[in-house]
Amino acid sequence: MSKSPKKKASSSSLVASSPGHSPKKEASSVVSASESPEEPKKILISLWPEWSDTEVNAEKWDATKASKENKLFDDPEGKVELPASLRVHTWKRPSEYILNKTPVVVDNKSAFDLTSANEHLLSSELIRWVISEFYILWKVYNTGDDKAVSTETVPNLWRPWEHIYSLCKAEKDHMPLYNAYGKYVIKLYWMGSWRKITVDDMLPFDKDDNLLLPATTNQSELWPMLLAKGILKVASTDIPVSGSGREIGDFTVIHCLTGWIPEIIPLKSWYTGKIWEFLRNNIPQFQLEEESSEEKSTTTDSNVNEIKSESPTVLKSRATGPIPQMVVCASYQPLHLLEKRTSVLTRMADSSESLRQYGLSQLFSHPVLLTCTRDCPLVAPPKEPPVPQWKLIRPRKQTNITDEPKEPTVQKPEQFIEVSSPFINFKLMTMAAHDMEQGGVKRRGYNSNLSSFSEMDDNEDDHTRNDITQSSLNTLDINETTQVTAEDKKKDDSIANDTEGVESTPGPDKEIDGKDKERVQTAKESSAAFFQSQDALASDKPLLLETWVDLHNFTKCFQTLLIFHKPNTYAHQCKTSHFKNSVSSRLSAAALSNAVASTHSVAAPARQPDLNGIAYTQSADGRGTHFLFVDNLLPTEIVVGFSAIVHWGEGVEEKKESSTRPGSLTAKPFSWKSIASELPVAQIQTTASKAVLLSLPPGRHVLHVHTSASFSVHLHLCSMSPFVFGDEETVMPHLDKESLRFCEQAVMIVRALGRVISCFSDPEELPSTTKELEKTHGVGIQQQGVFNEAVYHMFCSALGRKLTSEELFAVQTLTGDPLPHGSNDKAMDARSDDTPERWNGRQATDKEMQAATVLQAGWKGYLVREILTAARPGTKENLSVAKTLQEMWAPVESEMEKHAVSLLRHMVVNGEGIAELYPCREDEYNRITFTDYSVPIPEAANSWILIFREVFHVPKNMLLVPKIFSPFPVCIVHVINNDTLEEIPRVFNRVEPYIYTPNKGGYTFVAEAHTGDSPVFGGQWRMRLIGSREPLPQLARETPSNIFSVKELKGYYIPNQKNIICRHVIKVSSDHSATVQFQTSKSDVYIKLSILDHEKEVASSQGKGHVTIPVYCFLASNGGSVAQAGARQDQGSLTAEGRVTGGGGGKEGSDQHPKDTLFHKYYVQAEVLQESWPLDESLSSFIQKLRDIERSEMRVFGDILDGASTSLDTDQQNKEGHKSAPKSTHKAKEREKDKQASKSSSIMDQSLDVSKPHWILRVVSDHSEAERIEVKKDTERLEEIRAMKLAWEAAEPGRAAKAHQTRLRYLKELQERAESKEPAAETDTQPQSQQSGEFTQNTGNNYIDYTPFIRKSLPQPRLKDEELEEEQRRERSEKFQSFRLIWDNILEQRKQEKIARKEMMKRQLETYIGFQDTMDAYRQKMLQARDVFRSRTLEGVSHKKMEEPPIETVEQVELEKNPIVVQSSGRGGKKK
Repeated sequence: MSKSPKKKASSSSLVASSPGHSPKKEASSVVSASESPEEPKKILISLWPEWSDTEVNAEKWDATKASKENKLFDDPEGKVELPASLRVHTWKRPSEYILNKTPVVVDNKSAFDLTSANEHLLSSELIRWVISEFYILWKVYNTGDDKAVSTETVPNLWRPWEHIYSLCKAEKDHMPLYNAYGKYVIKLYWMGSWRKITVDDMLPFDKDDNLLLPATTNQSELWPMLLAKGILKVASTDIPVSGSGREIGDFTVIHCLTGWIPEIIPLKSWYTGKIWEFLRNNIPQFQLEEESSEEKSTTTDSNVNEIKSESPTVLKSRATGPIPQMVVCASYQPLHLLEKRTSVLTRMADSSESLRQYGLSQLFSHPVLLTCTRDCPLVAPPKEPPVPQWKLIRPRKQTNITDEPKEPTVQKPEQFIEVSSPFINFKLMTMAAHDMEQGGVKRRGYNSNLSSFSEMDDNEDDHTRNDITQSSLNTLDINETTQVTAEDKKKDDSIANDTEGVESTPGPDKEIDGKDKERVQTAKESSAAFFQSQDALASDKPLLLETWVDLHNFTKCFQTLLIFHKPNTYAHQCKTSHFKNSVSSRLSAAALSNAVASTHSVAAPARQPDLNGIAYTQSADGRGTHFLFVDNLLPTEIVVGFSAIVHWGEGVEEKKESSTRPGSLTAKPFSWKSIASELPVAQIQTTASKAVLLSLPPGRHVLHVHTSASFSVHLHLCSMSPFVFGDEETVMPHLDKESLRFCEQAVMIVRALGRVISCFSDPEELPSTTKELEKTHGVGIQQQGVFNEAVYHMFCSALGRKLTSEELFAVQTLTGDPLPHGSNDKAMDARSDDTPERWNGRQATDKEMQAATVLQAGWKGYLVREILTAARPGTKENLSVAKTLQEMWAPVESEMEKHAVSLLRHMVVNGEGIAELYPCREDEYNRITFTDYSVPIPEAANSWILIFREVFHVPKNMLLVPKIFSPFPVCIVHVINNDTLEEIPRVFNRVEPYIYTPNKGGYTFVAEAHTGDSPVFGGQWRMRLIGSREPLPQLARETPSNIFSVKELKGYYIPNQKNIICRHVIKVSSDHSATVQFQTSKSDVYIKLSILDHEKEVASSQGKGHVTIPVYCFLASNGGSVAQAGARQDQGSLTAEGRVTGGGGGKEGSDQHPKDTLFHKYYVQAEVLQESWPLDESLSSFIQKLRDIERSEMRVFGDILDGASTSLDTDQQNKEGHKSAPKSTHKAKEREKDKQASKSSSIMDQSLDVSKPHWILRVVSDHSEAERIEVKKDTERLEEIRAMKLAWEAAEPGRAAKAHQTRLRYLKELQERAESKEPAAETDTQPQSQQSGEFTQNTGNNYIDYTPFIRKSLPQPRLKDEELEEEQRRERSEKFQSFRLIWDNILEQRKQEKIARKEMMKRQLETYIGFQDTMDAYRQKMLQARDVFRSRTLEGVSHKKMEEPPIETVEQVELEKNPIVVQSSGRGGKKK
């Protein structure tokens, strides 16, 4: 890296290592993972550790092992991945191909040449980018004083070999040495920090023994190969766009070598003006010198470049002040011949033609450096001769008389951009020779370079021609010197020896004729002096040619603009990294933990002395949600750098087959008070590293930054303005304060008010300051009272008390408002204390009201006159008021900003439309305040739990948004209005922003969660209430509690005709709030959960597989006697049969028991909706078993009936039944009770089989109130039937047995009758097996519900008399009339719709005909214009043919004039 102290400090701040970080352990883990003998080697990428000088200084280079054990170092990560265009044949150590010399890392410290010896590599796009960016960095850092490329005042020297460490310490001006062991450490920037990348010295060669890594002309110099290996490692993490034919994506070498943030801007022709303005403001500008400075410069500047010595210019930078420094480059994409879109091919052709004009080729794309701009000619135009004074008295206008109208010439502005590149006019002869080898003919190396002169335009200036000549001559020498054999390359003693060997030993394949050889020799001899000077110049800087590109052609030649921002020049920075868990799965645990710890430790303040404004955050959870907060009075520009790892540890073939999505970053405006999604203001998609410049207008802004990548992301934000970047916990506390624009506006108002107070007694200044105050606050006459009241409250707040009478009068005089403002409170207090007793509780008469009005009018008139007198400067009262105001202003001025904010805030809150008068109104969108409520999480697994249930009281209308921080996968919050029992709407399980109004019962916030399969142990659940400003809702009790008691009931689902799943009774001893939750074993069942009070639905909720009634207050039954309550209960049970099943009895129950009844009877009922719970046939036997159990529960005389069914003698049975009935009924009751109790207990004791369809009902209450509620199964109907049967049996003993015998006889007779009528169908009509019991049904036949056909009966019988008949007749007639009216309306509506349809069809037809007529008219007009143009064109062509001489005559004249040209062109054609 750079050697300057500034850059060294910057880099040292980025290489901090975490405490306890062991490089040995990490290295061992990586080696063991990649060199395992059992597993085959794969090309894997490890998470390279962060750079640490201490670790490098303690590195054991193992140079002794090379001499003792003869074992060399091998890269544990495997061979480096080369571009696909370079095919490796073998790998060699430097000692294997450098035989006559000792390899060195650095030989020439002053310059390097990476183009002469690497022509065979320039077919690779990645290698071209590496070489070009090496040259660009060298020019940017090591440029001389004659041309400042960047805006830095002091140039920082950069040497590429300083990124390599071997047998040296990590210190300033270190020099790496050759390590015979083959181990080298490369320092490169990657994913937000400097990394330590270890490589070996194994170098790739092709089948022709050509080195496949960049090398200088001295091939014993190893630094280009070693540094390129490290860069290729980092570049292997990038993936180019599929189908583009490129070798790299967004990877840049400059970012890897410097840490500068690359911003890639696509160039389009329609915003050329903006591009020109940007380049003029950010890179130096070419300007002509004056004559005086021109003479001085020629005498002082002795080291000026010879190529540009003839143009007296100076480069003037526009960068002044603390402007961030940047380096601007441009690049173009290679020619992609597989493209099928015609428009893209057209642009490629235009770009290729434009590039050839400036000596570049689209086949071999690379980045170029933009050094300066020019809007003037290169050479100053000659000055016009001075005009005598006498000619200036009455100058004559020079007019040229012509016979044709003269069009004014449009002068094109001088707009040029200077680009620097090592490949200007550089021909890739290696690739051309390789193509000619396949045809059997070798192309001569210098033949194509001479043709480059003919490709230049005639209007090119001398400066560019000198550059072209220099490039062409150097290329001649290069082509001659690089054609050596493999044996000569191995020897490689010196460049001079190589050149002599080539000249003395021509290759066997070379066929150069005598004329061409003489031409080459003449060119070399004529430019001998030039090459000597060039060699001397090469010792100072490498070859980097420059040319001027017209702005019009700039957007044609180049497709992208590369802007490299230097982070150390920004005052405020922030970094954050996210490594997902999938990265650690491919690495060892030690390597990952050390790397993550090292990344987090960069924030240590002791290791970053020069970057105090930088902040670091680190996360390993893979989340990519951040928030950016900016509050500035001026426009803000933030450079957002985004790096992503989109693939990890893949081989070459895997990378080709994988379709990895690029990492993406999206920044959108965000507010916690809204759920609306805004359009993004910035978007980035990259596979390596890219940046975007985020420009924000003045004011407060909150952006939601979302990042996503396959494995890892890194963010680096830089700005000259302060900003806050992080998660919600970091950003949200800053939003509680007022914005800067709000504070500035408030201070402006208060300062204007202070100027009025300071000159309150000055008759000359007071009117102007008053007008200035009115202009500053800008409120109208209708809202002036709000401003006056705000001034009063500001003085009260500053003084910390209520104003005295003198101070109040002074405020009234200042504002000109006689209203008492805040003294109303004082007057009300005095009125409540001093009111006479006889006035309490009585209304004033009209005379008293009139008298009070007269008194008030008289007092107000007197007060207004006093205020006007005191407001007039010069009076005694004015001096007194001015003195009082000065005394009151002193505490306000001491804390001006605080009181100014309170003044403006009072105006905005109490004045409608005042906020719209100021530009700070936009900042209110992002202003929030919040309060957190947290409770511990109960331990539960795979279940539903209630986490939070509290009541909040809202003091005034306010906008609220609850936000949940929960470790559970599913957590839903419900907000219930306790007065109306309505739930606040939710959007995607989140409560939407809602304006809460004050109410009596408050709002209940309920949070429920599903734990999932994995339980959550410990931790906190937190709810954050977000509002616009204080005060926020108040909690009903001091601290929230989440200790609840859960009553859980389970059961199997038995299908029935009413689709009722379960029904339970809830009894409470006092008013009790509870949460009811119901869920089914099948997740896609639509269910409805209802709470009924006397069969009237009071609360309900619907859901799919799970439903919750968040909160309901069950009222206790109070008042009235127990006998009345029992009688009402019995009456309801006997008359409302439909209520038992939960079907149609709801309305009747509601009529009998209104809301204000003193007796409550609550039911909880769950129903299946839309028949969404079908059961398989495999469960039929299980369902039948459950039905049998239910049926047996309803049997009262089961044992008696079973015994009685064996005998058919009705007389004996009647007699025996009469005698034994009392005893048997008593015994049956006891046995039935015991049996029911045993059955119910056995069912409850059995564990629920989760594989069968089942349900779970939960009723959740506070733990302290758990005993006040009771939940049990609704058996009311069953008890009613049982009581009726027992009563019948007690009144008539033996009735049950008789009825059973009668039924059996009837069934038997029915069976015999059916058998006699249809004997043939005996097998098909066998009766179903009879079951003992009173409610046995024929399960073979389908059940028919006759309920809709049965006329409903009234609760009490009523005699049908004439009055009732007349009433029924009237009702029927009204129904008939209403039906006729509806029918007539429907017919009329249909008639109107039919007429409307016809009218619409008619209008459509007319519109279509109009469109056709218009199109015909336009088509006819177009055809006429085309015919006129065609006839005119044909006439012009015919006239031109008649005027032109014959072609044969013209050719004969040209042959007579230029016979030599014809011969030369003929010879050239023969060459082709």
